[in-house]
Amino acid sequence: MRLTAQHIVQVCILLTSLIVFSVAKKQQQRPNVVYIVIDDLRVELPFYGHKHVHAPNLMKLANESLIFDRAYCNQPVCSPSRNSFMSGRRPSTTRIWNFISDFRAVGPNWTTLPSQFKDSGYLTLGTGKLFHAGHPKNGDGNMSWSNISGIQFVCNDAGNVGPPGTYCEPSPRSCHVPGSANAPNPRWCAIVNVSLNGSLPSNSSIGSFADTDTLNDALLKLDYAVDNKKKTGQPFFLGMGVQKPHLDWRVPAGWLDFYPPLDQTKIAKHPVGQKGRAQVSYHCPYYSNGFKKLWEGWGYKNPWVPIVNKTAQEMRLYYWAATSYMDEIVGTLLNNLEASGFADNTIVAFHSDHGWALGENGEWKKFAITEVGTRVPLLIKVPWMSRTAGKHTRALVELVDVMPTLADLAGLPPATIHPGDAPLDGISLKPLFEMNPPAGIKPYIYSQYPRCPKNLTNDLLLWQQNMCIEVPSSNFNWMGYTLRTENWRYTAWFPWNGSSLAPIIPVNATNGTGHFYNELYNYTTDMEQDLDLLDLTDLTTTYPDIAQQMHSNLVKIIS
Repeated sequence: MRLTAQHIVQVCILLTSLIVFSVAKKQQQRPNVVYIVIDDLRVELPFYGHKHVHAPNLMKLANESLIFDRAYCNQPVCSPSRNSFMSGRRPSTTRIWNFISDFRAVGPNWTTLPSQFKDSGYLTLGTGKLFHAGHPKNGDGNMSWSNISGIQFVCNDAGNVGPPGTYCEPSPRSCHVPGSANAPNPRWCAIVNVSLNGSLPSNSSIGSFADTDTLNDALLKLDYAVDNKKKTGQPFFLGMGVQKPHLDWRVPAGWLDFYPPLDQTKIAKHPVGQKGRAQVSYHCPYYSNGFKKLWEGWGYKNPWVPIVNKTAQEMRLYYWAATSYMDEIVGTLLNNLEASGFADNTIVAFHSDHGWALGENGEWKKFAITEVGTRVPLLIKVPWMSRTAGKHTRALVELVDVMPTLADLAGLPPATIHPGDAPLDGISLKPLFEMNPPAGIKPYIYSQYPRCPKNLTNDLLLWQQNMCIEVPSSNFNWMGYTLRTENWRYTAWFPWNGSSLAPIIPVNATNGTGHFYNELYNYTTDMEQDLDLLDLTDLTTTYPDIAQQMHSNLVKIIS
């Protein structure tokens, strides 16, 4: 039979229909993703052995997930870390080490974690603190999130980031708002007459809880995504960023009832810093004169003098209460996912942006490339890989690995790398979910942090006022790098070349000569479960050969 033009057209239409049907069928089979990021959350959680912290919802999620015992951020402060893991690239690639700019300055066309799913046909919706506020602008807008016109989601805050329906981040509220008069001080307070999930009475004049606003927005977006999936088969990526336990610790008062009274709250066993540790590795827990006065009122003088005992107890108690409130927010979202009927086909990933110190070794807050400062909780639930449920892996992993891992688990093609774009720095952790997983997937991880001390003439004062939060990277003075292996952590602090934006690595220099400073720590399994036992003694002089070998490896990596 001779094919006519009409036959050819009909064949083409049939083939096109088959291709479209095949793509649609594959899209329907792809799993959904719920991605949860927490601000300032340390690994003091029950599934890491810290049973005193009340977090039943996270414990349930952990029992359904692969639990990463040794996951680390790539820089322990909000914006640089989020610019890093949301783009899958290290701070040395994004060139973001502080709060001045964002990765779009160097990667205007970079694929991000949510946009990789969007580019693969997913509905992508975000709420809360995922990207750092304003970095990039409008939560990356249509570059990362689906553009849904005419949909009004909840964002109970006039200063939210992004238009309703795409990306919403309610501004955090301080303890100065009405109803917070019972605050022990301006940074933490327990709000009475509100529910544990932060819901307010209808006639309340108390300012709302930002994370409760975020949850309400997330629930509406989940309902929309589920309804859309039922109608169209389109899979969804829903991201939710929870701000607590970031300061201020403004929490519903009922969460304090889950913990011992204040006078029975334990503080750090070693509340002062090492005498021999490099001064530049320490930092003040404040970066403005207003906060300086607060900390001085709490007895803070330097890392080698403990703060007032009662204040240290309050900080721990309110941090734990804020963690429990966060657990309630996360649990409510996951319960609604379960009720939707789509939980069995939804990957759930949970992690924080960096660690947090509560007085260990004289350290407070973040800003430190220590074990406590860089280690983060990481859970990934893949329902159809039930053999990983509740299992722990001791493989060394980094937050830059999350983006390629979620894409790989969902069956997505690799992220698009446009000509001239930097490739991803992370790797897929999917092998850890397979039968007979490897003990490790990479031999080391590394993190970094800059320092900008105002006093450069006295090495003993390099810890003072050394924040670089608002300092242009060309004006940094020092950059610290920390290399974590199976049992060791090696940290080196190098002078910074502001012209090349690179460390000045001396040749044949010795520690403490003014050219660089270094530290070496050894870890065992028991030590990793006790945050008070970490980074107590610098072992560079005890194990000089190990220090030298790790120094050589670190220099090769960062060069």
